[in-house]
Amino acid sequence: MMVFGIMTALAAVLVVQRLFYQWFWDRGLEAKLYFQGKRLWEGEQGELVEVVENRKFLPLAVLHVNVQVDRSFLFFDDAQTAVSDQAYRRDIFALLPWQRITRTLPFTASKRGYYQCKQVELVGRDLFFEGPYVKKQEQKEALYVYPRKISPEPVQAACSKMQGEFWNRYSLFEDPLSFSGIRDYEPKDSFRQINWKAFARAGSLKVNVYEHAAMIKGEILLNLKEETAWTEEVLLESVIRLGAAAAGQWINQGIPTSIYTNGPDVVTGEAVQVEEGAGAEHMETVLKALSRIGIKADRKWKEGQEEKADHCLWQCLAGKRWRNSMILYLSVSCRREDVARLEALRQKGAVVLWILPYTMEQETNGEVPDPASAGYGGEVRYWRAEE
Repeated sequence: MMVFGIMTALAAVLVVQRLFYQWFWDRGLEAKLYFQGKRLWEGEQGELVEVVENRKFLPLAVLHVNVQVDRSFLFFDDAQTAVSDQAYRRDIFALLPWQRITRTLPFTASKRGYYQCKQVELVGRDLFFEGPYVKKQEQKEALYVYPRKISPEPVQAACSKMQGEFWNRYSLFEDPLSFSGIRDYEPKDSFRQINWKAFARAGSLKVNVYEHAAMIKGEILLNLKEETAWTEEVLLESVIRLGAAAAGQWINQGIPTSIYTNGPDVVTGEAVQVEEGAGAEHMETVLKALSRIGIKADRKWKEGQEEKADHCLWQCLAGKRWRNSMILYLSVSCRREDVARLEALRQKGAVVLWILPYTMEQETNGEVPDPASAGYGGEVRYWRAEE
């Protein structure tokens, strides 16, 4: 009888605790994910932080926290990570009543992009390891991974050469809309510069002085069209990396810089572009925009936007004073229609430089594209893509 009574009591305890867990296991149970810092550079180490809190009297002997992140996140303790199309992490916790546990998961961000953690799945068991009990909790956490930093010297040299050409070509021109002061007349001055009101007041000839027209601006065009269906991803990534490096070079010098692309934003599905600006905040805007460009499998367009992609790339054609513009064109493609547009910019007076990334394999096989064969007559610099 005693054994029967003990068995009955244990069965009752098992049933009661099971009912308690079915009704109350997730009450006061919270999980939060966040990245330690909201931005990283490609190849840099970061930390994903998991915070799990049990705000009730029931303990959780076993709690699995399942997180889905991008497979490009290389966690240091990869034994807890299963990788397929995504990386699936399962971390195990044991929570006492009224306990909070914080766990930091270091990883390497191996690929440029914009990454979101939208949901975490909690799988719990009761004191007798019965279950499972499942709860899904929404998250609103995102991480920007900026394009990989590249060796700055070649980009600096290319940008400096463009600036030198710009000043040589246009520094002698004056802008009639940029009045800066009045000075005495000299024999070399044009009569159109004479300020007759100042002459009447001073009794001697005075001329207007204008600032130089060189209100220099930088336009960066990232053509992310693939030369063929087999264009390597590293070439398109090189276009983006070069764009980031050139933007940093000009913005750091205070040169207003804009970026036009025909690549889709992974969030909006529209072509990525950044209007003209300068300063540290503008550089941050540029890097975030470049992080969100989708290429290859990530190239997802909003309905009707893909047809407008090339227009977005070349819309800087409209309403510009080309005498004030430097055009840095970054592309692995030599499509004739794009080359014709670029050549038209040169003919209108813009200072144009084309940087064309290539791979060592292309060089070995003699397959590096030649813009001259497509009708381009300007300067081209070649850049071997860095893996």
